[in-house]
Amino acid sequence: MNEEEIKAYVLLARNGDTAAFCKLYELYYKDMYRFAYYTLGKEQDAEDVISETVLDAFSGIRNLKKPESFKAWIFRILSTKCKRQMAVYVSDRAHIRQEISDEALIKDDHPYAQNLDVQTAFSVLNETEKTIISLMVFAGYNSRETAKILKSREGTIRSAKSRAFLKMSQYLKEDFA
Repeated sequence: MNEEEIKAYVLLARNGDTAAFCKLYELYYKDMYRFAYYTLGKEQDAEDVISETVLDAFSGIRNLKKPESFKAWIFRILSTKCKRQMAVYVSDRAHIRQEISDEALIKDDHPYAQNLDVQTAFSVLNETEKTIISLMVFAGYNSRETAKILKSREGTIRSAKSRAFLKMSQYLKEDFA
């Protein structure tokens, strides 16, 4: 779908056309899911924050001033929902302990163990770094688009991405040493 078609669907959705909003949802669902899943690490939580995001977006689309900003707008909503869920994780130490226990049950040579290593390395990042990596790597946004979504500078985004990859790399090196 090209930008003009997307803009037309946004205008229709803004005027109450639920079918147009559903088309926009279908268009961005996979990117939103990847972002939420890799930010939160849990399927159910990713689906929950997407549901909340879609409800908020549907009820608030009438207030969207620039139809061409729909994608960035809905990802800002999703990012906020993910940050709130991550705050719940921080306060819920049992969640973290369970992940560590689950990881200890998997043998190092099991293919899933490598995935857990990367997920664990991802978990050492701060919220901003997780958001940037999720948007750029998992959702496929470039640094310009990510900067727009996060209301930041492109250079800042590229630097943060590099630092995040370095942190993950150092963690993985220590883990395998």
